Amino acid sequence: MTRLRVLPLLLCAAYASSALAAADERAGTVWNEEVAGDLANSGTSPTVLALGLGSNLLIGRTGRTAGVVDRDYFSFTLPEGWQLDTLSVLPGTTAVGTSGLSFIAVQAGSQVTVSPTGGSAAGLLGWMHYGENDVGTDILQIMGFGGGAIGFTGSLPAGSYAFWIQDTGTGVANYRFDFGVSAVPEPAAGWLMLAGAAGLLAWRRRSA
Repeated sequence: MTRLRVLPLLLCAAYASSALAAADERAGTVWNEEVAGDLANSGTSPTVLALGLGSNLLIGRTGRTAGVVDRDYFSFTLPEGWQLDTLSVLPGTTAVGTSGLSFIAVQAGSQVTVSPTGGSAAGLLGWMHYGENDVGTDILQIMGFGGGAIGFTGSLPAGSYAFWIQDTGTGVANYRFDFGVSAVPEPAAGWLMLAGAAGLLAWRRRSA
């Protein structure tokens, strides 16, 4: 009888412990242009980043200097069982030009093949204009509704993605983004929790 009482509690504790361990994972800063140098200026050969579970900080700058636009391109691959849940604009993000807005886009795959001067979003998975008013906002879902793009809703699943950031205004526009990555809940973990809950319920009924 003692074993029957303890087993459900152990199952619940094991599940809770594994969930907390996963939630505590943090990847930190994946790229800071002030430290690691400028991100690639070509969509067909973007800088490859390695994201981890949790918070992934990206710090950089774009804008136009001496008539040349500094475009930033980077890509990353989410392994099987991972997903991109959020893309948050952090304090320190600025924009230049009359619009006061910068541009960010994402394309499925390891490259951005859409022309930055073509005037069409065809081929992009999503895009949006962002600025200082978006600080504190998760813009991932807004990007999914970018006009002319393929579009998406919900988290981005496992796979490769290439991003493109630019501000064509004269001056320097800083950006700070947080890419939130999580592990997709495994069916086995769900069954383990249900089994523990069922066992606990059965024990309570017997005790009553």
